[in-house]
Amino acid sequence: MTVLIQNYRTSIRRLNQRTTDGLNLSTSSLLVIEVEKGRQNLALEEIRSLAGVDNVRDIVSYGDGICLIHDFLNKDKLSFTKRIGKVIAIFDNFSDIRNVNLPAGKFYVRIKDINNCHGTDTEPILGEMLEGKGRISFREPDFVILAYHLDRWYITEQVFSRDSSESNRRRAPLRPFFSPISMDPHFASFLINIGYFKNGARILDPFCGGGGILIEAYIKGFHITGIDIMNEMVVGARTNLKYYGARDFEIIRGDFLKMPVDSIFDGIVTDFPYGRNSHISENSQNLYSGASEKMSELLNSGSRACVVTDDKNNLKEFEKNFVIDAVFPVRVHKSLTRFYTRLIRR
Repeated sequence: MTVLIQNYRTSIRRLNQRTTDGLNLSTSSLLVIEVEKGRQNLALEEIRSLAGVDNVRDIVSYGDGICLIHDFLNKDKLSFTKRIGKVIAIFDNFSDIRNVNLPAGKFYVRIKDINNCHGTDTEPILGEMLEGKGRISFREPDFVILAYHLDRWYITEQVFSRDSSESNRRRAPLRPFFSPISMDPHFASFLINIGYFKNGARILDPFCGGGGILIEAYIKGFHITGIDIMNEMVVGARTNLKYYGARDFEIIRGDFLKMPVDSIFDGIVTDFPYGRNSHISENSQNLYSGASEKMSELLNSGSRACVVTDDKNNLKEFEKNFVIDAVFPVRVHKSLTRFYTRLIRR
């Protein structure tokens, strides 16, 4: 899957720095984050959003799915991050590694070397350098040491390793109500994550379908409301949400474009209907222009909406009411690219 990133405020933003200049290298709060290759720009935007980072210099990316950043909350909410290591020591050269203050207990070592100088055959050597004699255990480790050779050697203790099994159990075919057009949980989670929404925010999905986005939003601790024009989808969304333990939510049947405004939300997250699976009667231009007006009425100035569309030209309909803050094209197949977009209410 090809992934690009475009930011309307700063043109093309590519985080491909290979220097830590400007980043405080204090090991007390430094993390090495390893993300999925091919989705690095998506993963870095998630990290920036959840960490509340606006300054690009606060994240250093090494172009091989690895970046450095200072510690932040909500690391467990990341969709495209594979592993995170908390830095416990930094060395300029491999031969300098010694006297690392490791936790008590058994461990094993993994090396990631973007310079291709060291591989798995070096891991036992590093284990000895870390005084691991009699402490190495692959079956029942108390902790894992991840050693990253970037511009320097970063010795880290693994604090996060993604287990996709839980989110995979929320994929559309495994839900009690199946909708073939429902978004993959990882991408639904990503769309929510890039909204900079505060904990406990009120989130609306005005085209909720079977509730895929709402499920992920609920799991993240947001208060959720969904709208759909089809009764089948309304019933299905309620069924799916209850199946995954959701309580205290609202799913409304109705035409979003014609509904009265009786509440203000903290954010909107939605996947716009498209193609033959769309049950919206309006043409594309009317749908997006109408949605822009209605969404602006439901949000305060400065609030964000994160949306997905299959045609970049549709985004022009939002320019009257929103600043188009960032657009992430994700190629699904040869004839379909989906545009994950963050909007800011004017």
